[in-house]
Amino acid sequence: MATSEEHDKLVAMCARWFKRNGFSVVATELASHGNREQPDVYACRQTCSAVAEIKVNRADFLADRKKPERHRGGLGTYRFYLCPEGLISPSELPTGWGLLYASGKTILSIHAPKGNLWPAPGKQDEHWRQFAHEIDPDAERAALFSIARRLAAGKPTHK
Repeated sequence: MATSEEHDKLVAMCARWFKRNGFSVVATELASHGNREQPDVYACRQTCSAVAEIKVNRADFLADRKKPERHRGGLGTYRFYLCPEGLISPSELPTGWGLLYASGKTILSIHAPKGNLWPAPGKQDEHWRQFAHEIDPDAERAALFSIARRLAAGKPTHK
């Protein structure tokens, strides 16, 4: 799928945001065998994984939020949309999804868990639990294998 310059810029910003939030493994534009989900940003840390979908226009968001993996299974214990300010409102999000706004060179947490705890599945308190998703273990393994293949081939995990 062709991406715009603005989309690519936000993907890079989001990858850096995950790194700053303690996710040491971050991949962009990830495709994996046997999994239809292709997150713009996929991130892992010891306790959990997270994904972000970057949206730069309303039509793309409205189509994306209807995908079955946005509501059950899929990648990422924690899931976010990142968009330009005001493109998406929190009331439009699929259940449990967070919302980040790109404002200049900064990412603003609009609807997201507080702090940098990122608890493992089943270990969340009430606040974090509302953002946690049940993952598809096969999809998670396929994503990690895709990252490992990139690294084994000497390719970067970010585009």
